[in-house]
Amino acid sequence: MWDYLIVGIYVIAIFGVGFYFSREKKNAETYLLGGRSMPAWAVGIASMMTLFSSISIVQTPGEIFNHGMTLNLMGSYIGPFLSIPCYMLFARFYFRLQSFTPFEYLEYRYDKSVRGIVAFSSFYIRVVYIGMVLYTSSKIFSGAFGWPTIFSILLVAFVGVSLCFIGGSKAIIWTDVFQAIIVFGGLFGVVIMLCCKIQGGAWEAVATAWADGHGLPEFSEAEFYTISPYVRLLFWLLLWNMIAGVLLDACSNQVAVQLYLNCKNWKEGLKSQLYSIFSGLATTILLTFIGLALYTYYKQNPCEELMGPIRQGDKALFIFIKNFIPTPLLGLLMAAMLSAIMSTVSGVTNSMSGLWVREFHRKFINKNMSSEQEYHVLRKTTVVLGIVATLFAIGLDISGKWLQQSVSEVATLFYFLSAAILPAYLYAVLSKRANAPLIWAVTIFATGETIAWNVWYALSRSSLQAWQVDPSVGFGWAGKLPGIYVWPWFVCGAILLLPLLKKALRKKIWVTVVAAIGIGAIGVGCGMAIWYGFSHLLINEVPRARSFAFTLPIPLFLGFIILRFCPIQPREKWQGLVVGSLHDEILVQKKD
Repeated sequence: MWDYLIVGIYVIAIFGVGFYFSREKKNAETYLLGGRSMPAWAVGIASMMTLFSSISIVQTPGEIFNHGMTLNLMGSYIGPFLSIPCYMLFARFYFRLQSFTPFEYLEYRYDKSVRGIVAFSSFYIRVVYIGMVLYTSSKIFSGAFGWPTIFSILLVAFVGVSLCFIGGSKAIIWTDVFQAIIVFGGLFGVVIMLCCKIQGGAWEAVATAWADGHGLPEFSEAEFYTISPYVRLLFWLLLWNMIAGVLLDACSNQVAVQLYLNCKNWKEGLKSQLYSIFSGLATTILLTFIGLALYTYYKQNPCEELMGPIRQGDKALFIFIKNFIPTPLLGLLMAAMLSAIMSTVSGVTNSMSGLWVREFHRKFINKNMSSEQEYHVLRKTTVVLGIVATLFAIGLDISGKWLQQSVSEVATLFYFLSAAILPAYLYAVLSKRANAPLIWAVTIFATGETIAWNVWYALSRSSLQAWQVDPSVGFGWAGKLPGIYVWPWFVCGAILLLPLLKKALRKKIWVTVVAAIGIGAIGVGCGMAIWYGFSHLLINEVPRARSFAFTLPIPLFLGFIILRFCPIQPREKWQGLVVGSLHDEILVQKKD
């Protein structure tokens, strides 16, 4: 009872902060960007808290408990430092343009259509991300309090979205600073409790887990350095995914970009990035230790709930909390967990409401909104986003149960639009030849390829599970893929592209639509061909499922090759907007 009371008092306090800042006169700029006057240290901590979420709290210890530190090493320890040069590559353009969103830059470099498709892709991915946060929150509260999944999702969605609705960006940043203190203190308390419970203390917690292969075991295995879709983790793909992930956040993540645009200039924004890196690193170190210590604790004190045929590492931390953290510390710790979740839900929702209004509502629904009208639409949008994200969270729960996925793997089927975002920005900042038709072609091709790979992942994984239960069912989709599923896509795509050979038809709308379908079909064929090749090369005695982490950046590099043969675009499309002309005057008028 006391634990629930503490959590309730904490929620009331957070709402108090939100109501305090809601007294200020609000318009779109203050709601989204805090008037561009927030201190760098506060923005940095808020950035860390928004990106550090229930996903981190569940995934990092759970992944280490199940498999080890390898998956989190590059993204959590090396990737943050790479974010500085990536910030320098993109952020100065956004500050020069005084942007609300990073997608305004794309209209300068390409046109409105590219700005729209990339904005939509990013919007979709981040709404799924909110759903992912809500889904992982259910793991926390079901483990610690035994709450049903749906109840946990609905509660966290309501609290996080309500905070965003009430106070806007300034309230979110200052509550994030307060919540960071709560989270860090709560995690530090778990560390102390684990050290007290483990025979041998902190040293034994790390030494035992490391000796049992829960450190970095893959680095000593030869197959870790190969390229195979049937190996769970691969060095070269982890390295590439780390680089691509940091670049993607720096160029197009509305959440991160909107936070540092709260600063008065790009130098203050750079300071905020440094604060975010080092505060996030401290938190990551705590979570890494907790993951190693949990493995050691449960090895010394076995728990049947965690050691079944599929290891339930995502629940390990919260079962420990429920069993060994006494009242009222349990309530304080759950308030800390709720802090991390709320900061992410409110921060991302605030950013996505801004993205929706600026990139879609203002362009297609009401082009002549005043700043005050925009503010009211922003608040309504936060509510709708909360509902949609809640539905995604329920979908993630269904997917996780169907394919028996851990939190590290569960969103694989939902991120099918992200492959086209990074090429648009990289080509734009690096080349004067970047053009809209190339971006559309890469986008459509990448979407087709990703759909094929998601089909590969889902069918091969479900077939492997069926074979493990009853080998008599055969390999199914986890065996060698028949060629009939490959070559028709290429034939269909080639036929649909034939009208482009006739110059007189190229400006016809129907030809453009047919060609787009053809490019998508070729993208699907490429994904199926890779499935076919690896399945025939590597599957022999037992069926195998595609790893959730396996991907190849084929569209990106294919686009770079094509880019070399494209003509240099008119000067007004690139002057002052590419790396080589950063200090030149921008020739075109500022876009809305």
